[in-house]
Amino acid sequence: METMSYQDRINRVLRHIEKTLGTRPDLAELADIACFSPYHFHRIFSSMVGESVAAYVRRLLLERSALQVAHTSEPITQIALDAGYESVDAFTRAFRAHFASLPSEYRRSGGHLTLARQKNPDMPLFHHQIIGAPALDIRLVKFPAVLVAAMRHTGPYDDSGPTWGKLLAALGPAGLLGQHTVAYGVSYDNPDVTPKQKCRMDACISLPASVSQESPQVRELLCNREIFLRQIGGDCDYVAVKVHGPYDRLHPAYRSLFGLWLPQSGREPTNDPGFEAYYNSPETTAPENLLTEIFIPLKTQ
Repeated sequence: METMSYQDRINRVLRHIEKTLGTRPDLAELADIACFSPYHFHRIFSSMVGESVAAYVRRLLLERSALQVAHTSEPITQIALDAGYESVDAFTRAFRAHFASLPSEYRRSGGHLTLARQKNPDMPLFHHQIIGAPALDIRLVKFPAVLVAAMRHTGPYDDSGPTWGKLLAALGPAGLLGQHTVAYGVSYDNPDVTPKQKCRMDACISLPASVSQESPQVRELLCNREIFLRQIGGDCDYVAVKVHGPYDRLHPAYRSLFGLWLPQSGREPTNDPGFEAYYNSPETTAPENLLTEIFIPLKTQ
């Protein structure tokens, strides 16, 4: 069996932190997951991720909190508690240090939208402001869980092409690609909030319904330590929006969904990032003919 690289081992830790975000990380447990000694783990993590474990967790929680402040009616006190702060004052100090704004001001001013306007004053923020773009098709749907093979990309979403290429190159020889294959992307971070170099995406390819985690070809696939299995979808309601055209329309569509549709709908998103479904390939489809659908999970009413 192929030996795991340092990056593979750190990626396992990052996925564990994401799944348990909101709980205090146990450094000994994380070191065990990475198969490093506790003595060396913290230094290796900091050197490879660019942040200590504590700083990484704190940043993810604050960025999640910013989205909750901006896009939900959740009380600031509850958001602070969810982020692991024992008092609103402590949360407010940390939030202000990270975003240069009090949580109440951030909520009132539209938060990251204000920052986005400052960064790119000439670019349309919302999808409906894009000249010539067709109206968004928004609906409420169910999306039963699908098993996918995934590979992590960290950095600007526009630079994820090589990750997709490696994943497809591994699935093809394993006989796991077919006419019903669908590509999905799980984008964990909002680039209006998170520095582009720290944005995280899982590039995902659906597996045939006839295979499971125990199927021989899947077990052989997982010998590639960069690849892992996960599910897309679940039991909750999703708001789905189809976006026609180039991928640079996706982020304005997210802003329209979170900044306009959700506040008017009376529904609120969960803390799960949701996913994108890509129904054709940029390798064989002109940008204006690309079709992508965004799915955002909603809290139960």
